[in-house]
Amino acid sequence: VPTVDNFGVLGAEPSHPELLDHLAIKFVQDDKWSTKAMIKRIVMSKAYQRSSDKQSVTVEARDPQNLLLRRQNLRRVTAEVLRDSILATSGSLNNKMYGPPVPVYLTQYMGGRGKPGQGPLDGNGRRSIYISVRRNFLSPMMLTFDTPTPFSTVGKRNVTNVPAQSLTLMNDPFVHDQAAKWAKRLMSDGSASSAQRINSVFESAMGRLPSERERTALLDFVVQQAGSTDDAQVLKNEQAWREFCHAVYNLKGFAYVR
Repeated sequence: VPTVDNFGVLGAEPSHPELLDHLAIKFVQDDKWSTKAMIKRIVMSKAYQRSSDKQSVTVEARDPQNLLLRRQNLRRVTAEVLRDSILATSGSLNNKMYGPPVPVYLTQYMGGRGKPGQGPLDGNGRRSIYISVRRNFLSPMMLTFDTPTPFSTVGKRNVTNVPAQSLTLMNDPFVHDQAAKWAKRLMSDGSASSAQRINSVFESAMGRLPSERERTALLDFVVQQAGSTDDAQVLKNEQAWREFCHAVYNLKGFAYVR
């Protein structure tokens, strides 16, 4: 049901009312009201695990909004997942559970009454769920990627695709800092060649190996950044790999799930 905040006459009707009834019964009888069990049931279904690749023109024309769930919808990860993924790939993610919240990092433009103390740029590596939320001092990066503002309840998040998101991944000091940390870690990864390192980095970020075309383009990029065709010199050039890691963070495939 797309209008999750309005189940009345002004809301949209469900696309699969029988499926909703079926899941409701399973939720009560089999899952014993366990939200985790219901989420597991959904994400392990064939419908959820389908590819988001579009099918033939004829099929797309018959169901342009994909109401029949014949394929998965292409979706962007949430702001929290994006930030945590950046920390995970750079090797900075702190998996510690619980504890007090980490103060938000304040930019030079964040000021005013009730200004809290400055937090670390990387949030001490803690997952985004542990970053402090203060209504007047919200993380600009998180807001850019549609984290809901804590002013009222939100049934369904907005998902936008705006230039500010690309600009954030290009210029945000947090992203640059994590790219530098990732590159520094790569200097001791034991890769025998640049192509091998590219495979490793790409797989860490995308969950798959690059295609031949992608690998060639990425290799050309890192060679250009290193200013050398000597592979041994390229492997040792930390600045080149820093730019490479930063470029990987800016790939569409890093922020979108197919």
